[in-house]
Amino acid sequence: MKPTEPPMTLARFSELLDVYGARLAQWPDVDRVAAEALRASNDEAARLFREATEFDRLLDAYEVAEVAPRVRARVLEVPAAAARGKRQLGWRLAWAVAFSCLIGVTSGALTASEDPSEDEEWAELTEVSFYADLDLSSEDEP
Repeated sequence: MKPTEPPMTLARFSELLDVYGARLAQWPDVDRVAAEALRASNDEAARLFREATEFDRLLDAYEVAEVAPRVRARVLEVPAAAARGKRQLGWRLAWAVAFSCLIGVTSGALTASEDPSEDEEWAELTEVSFYADLDLSSEDEP
């Protein structure tokens, strides 16, 4: 024996009209019979159904005007222009990075000393200051 479905409410009927329109064939099977019974027995449901039927008819009759070729071309150009802008930005970024690297290498080459002893002194100074910053004392020592 199949359990009986609860009667459909006016709120549910209205919700189904909003979702599926007035063509009951598009409604879920479980709701179709209850909706038909509510429409036949309730004046408000019948009114809502008539309004939905009229709205569906207006939607079906509506025709979209043809877009002018010039407008269509401009709309289709928007994504292409955006893509070109992104490609140009990518190249600009690549050139900026390459130029920065070139400046860094050039300035390093120009400021390097020709006397290797100066480089050794600098390395020793860097090493000393690095170890001076470290706390080499151990907390475990007495």
